[in-house]
Amino acid sequence: MSLSNLGPELHSSRSFSGQPVPQQLVLELLNDAVWAPNDGLREPWRFIYADNSSGGRLSGLQEPAPAYLIMVMKEESDSYKRDEDFAAVCCLMQNFQLLACERKLGVRRTMNDWIYDRKHMAALGVQDKERIAAVLEIGFWDEAAGEVPSAKVTEVKFELL
Repeated sequence: MSLSNLGPELHSSRSFSGQPVPQQLVLELLNDAVWAPNDGLREPWRFIYADNSSGGRLSGLQEPAPAYLIMVMKEESDSYKRDEDFAAVCCLMQNFQLLACERKLGVRRTMNDWIYDRKHMAALGVQDKERIAAVLEIGFWDEAAGEVPSAKVTEVKFELL
């Protein structure tokens, strides 16, 4: 048995155009993307937006992009809740990527080593008992280079027990 999965084709080798990403667009997408599942209706996330006017705080840490969305999550002491919260944040990120694709906005999800460094986290405003789940690099794809993503259909297979 198989199911088709329709989603945006994402490649890290794609480049962004220099077009700025409106903060209002990111906020609109986030307001829809937060409909992510979580037991107890916890909303374990917080977002830090940075763009080129933010003084280059992510310069040297991330690939160049017109904007970045730092996905911050609460760090629960209960491992069950922590895993559940991380899963919810991942669902939110996927929702955001799919919604962004509809608006011709490209998103690359990254988890570089520096996101685990408390010094770097503190410099970005990440508080105690929080961690960075991922950094989303955001921009409009470079259409001149023919780099606008298209929908890709993949075949998902599973066996029935």
